[in-house]
Amino acid sequence: MGDVEYIAELLADQAQRLSMFAGVSKHDQNDRFFLVVGVTGCGKSTFISRCTGRPVTVGRGLYSCTDSIDVYEFMSNGRRIHLIDTPGFNDTSRSDIDILGIFASWLGASYANGVRIHGLIVLHSIADNRMSGSNMRNLEMIKAICGFTSYANVIIATSMWPTAPTYPEKVTLENREAKLLGEERFFGFFTARGARVFRHNEDGSRDITREAASARYIVDQLVQQSELHIPDMLQLQREIVDQGKTLGETAAGIAAAGELYKERKSHEDQLQKLRAEITRRLHKSNDEYIAQLRELEADAEKKLKKARDDRHTLKQKMTDLHKTELRGLGEKMKEMDRLFRKEVSAREEELREMEESLREMRKDLARKSLEPCVEHEKAVGEARERAARVRSAYQRFNDQFRDILMSGPQMDNVMNGAVNGIAAGVTSGIVAAAVAGVMCTVM
Repeated sequence: MGDVEYIAELLADQAQRLSMFAGVSKHDQNDRFFLVVGVTGCGKSTFISRCTGRPVTVGRGLYSCTDSIDVYEFMSNGRRIHLIDTPGFNDTSRSDIDILGIFASWLGASYANGVRIHGLIVLHSIADNRMSGSNMRNLEMIKAICGFTSYANVIIATSMWPTAPTYPEKVTLENREAKLLGEERFFGFFTARGARVFRHNEDGSRDITREAASARYIVDQLVQQSELHIPDMLQLQREIVDQGKTLGETAAGIAAAGELYKERKSHEDQLQKLRAEITRRLHKSNDEYIAQLRELEADAEKKLKKARDDRHTLKQKMTDLHKTELRGLGEKMKEMDRLFRKEVSAREEELREMEESLREMRKDLARKSLEPCVEHEKAVGEARERAARVRSAYQRFNDQFRDILMSGPQMDNVMNGAVNGIAAGVTSGIVAAAVAGVMCTVM
């Protein structure tokens, strides 16, 4: 299977999983949907990959590929488990407000369409020697998104345990874990309200089978708990759908707005100081230093503009959030279409050249009364098959995803009242997320 065909299969698979999570396509009542949350780099994607036995896009280095929600599934004891891979609130390419908008858009749609979140797995790297600001913000956002009185359907899973630590290292890690789980400002808030704690891959094994057993054991514990305790609705879902609040009026939005105000003030102060320094240095002949200051000024202006854009995002309601997702869809679709067309054109050009070469060869062999070359005939046949597969993949891309995209207006009857039309926006969001994720994975 070539790259284009592989991309088409991935797109179809992603769209189906996201469609089920959003409630656009039906799921079995015994299915379980679990959010997997945590800061970028804590091991969410790897954890999910071990559970499903399939590769998951993993963020490496400075940038994270998981820039939107994605869903992965596997069967456990005859039950389908859906693990929702979520972006962290320390993402390098999106602000916390952007991430919150993603949560609100997808969780709101799933709730409106009858899909329930049965629990959360909160991953935290035990290798972090302190609770950074991004870790603290992540915890505050999880609290605000959930708003539970009981966190019995939440599991705290510590990850990144080392292989064969020394005794002093082991003592340090255990003391760190005890502090994290005991203090109210850290995970103690959750454990005091019923959340359970597990060490994922405690011995730091690099054996995939053992890692998978650890990950699945944790998920199985949450499945069992979901049978005993009916999951509460997420506070963000109630606020954004039932109460019709704007993003900024939700508890999570209010928490994020506080950080946004601090960031905006910091950018304004930085910009003011930079401009004052530029003015002071203009009459001096240090052009290189002035150029550096200009670059810093442009960066500060960019950050300040983003902070102001985030203020606008906080004013959006559910349907507005979907329109925001939709604006990015057009360009993603055009780019994917361009890549498909380019590949189709290349394969057809290859086929034309080989067929022309074969025709000339046949003429030459006929003049000499020689038998056709089997190898050349076979090569052309293979080129025809490649071209046909690429054309078929491109057709599947057009048929499946453009049908989904155009089906939005027909989805209005799925819901009524305040949430009418949400699913229409979700169908577009599904395609956008699928295209973005696959382009990040494959291209």
